[in-house]
Amino acid sequence: MHHTNNDKEELVSHADAAVPVEQTIRGELLPSSSSLQNIHDNPAIAYLLSLGSKRSRQTMSSFLNIVAKMIGFQNLRDCAWSSMRRHHILAALEMLSDSGKAPATINTYLAALKGVALEAWTMKQIDTDSFQHIKQVRSVKGSRLPKGRALERHEIRSLFFTCGSDPSSKGLRDAAILGVLLGCGLRRSEIVALDMVNMIYKDRALKVLGKGNKERMAYVPGGAWKRLEKWVEEVRGAHEGPLFPRIRRFDDVTGERMSDQAIYHILETRRVETGLEKFAPHDLRRTFASSMLDNGEDIVTVKDAMGHSSIATTQKYDRRGDERLKRASQRLDIAD
Repeated sequence: MHHTNNDKEELVSHADAAVPVEQTIRGELLPSSSSLQNIHDNPAIAYLLSLGSKRSRQTMSSFLNIVAKMIGFQNLRDCAWSSMRRHHILAALEMLSDSGKAPATINTYLAALKGVALEAWTMKQIDTDSFQHIKQVRSVKGSRLPKGRALERHEIRSLFFTCGSDPSSKGLRDAAILGVLLGCGLRRSEIVALDMVNMIYKDRALKVLGKGNKERMAYVPGGAWKRLEKWVEEVRGAHEGPLFPRIRRFDDVTGERMSDQAIYHILETRRVETGLEKFAPHDLRRTFASSMLDNGEDIVTVKDAMGHSSIATTQKYDRRGDERLKRASQRLDIAD
């Protein structure tokens, strides 16, 4: 393959002429695709294996599959990553931007591609100069308003009422799950990973294994702890196994661990039964963060409670500035 300093300009001119950029990339990457027959020679697979959590591997695997398809390959296993160069990445970023992806999402794609490049360089599939050029690709600037919403108090009360009106074992289990999600701000993956042994009675807390394989203590508010105890004492029992197991038809409480997706289905079922406006499972985590901040807790405390590694991540949940702007706007009488 021969590359010139005009690679970027050539890609732009192709785009301007309405010729798909992926055709250019496909033509350059195709020759070495046969070199990746062995899974252990695939830098994308090596990169995914280097990630610390199952959720991260799923996310980045999805992103890399999308990029592979964008440039004409079936999936990340077939893609000739060893032929990847800086201008290929710039073209992919441009295509993602043109498709309307948010800057933060595009930068996640970029992080994945840089991770693959690092593995390719480690495997001696790309030279040092090519790797350094890829490494120097800058993140996309810009931001979007955060999605999602915090639930209102009346919505939370209605959800608990719906669970309380269900006489089956699911009613008590789902109320306890809601209490922990709203009272501790846990992620779906953290909820389903909880075992009975993680319930620390003397501290009224849960020992949570979060992202990055990091343990933390999640202290459970009084009302949520009562719902948790009620679930354990009246239905689950104190035996070993998942704290929130799967419940089959005819109220059959199994010892099987639920999936992340099961939590989504539980919340969606209760939302529909309650007749509430659409919300995502992550909005319960957002509700927890908003409530903590509204109660005057400092950002570091909220960061630790949510299991974030960076305050910058926690700040994305802080909507108090939006409320101040709204109140300031309402005090203006210019157009009255």
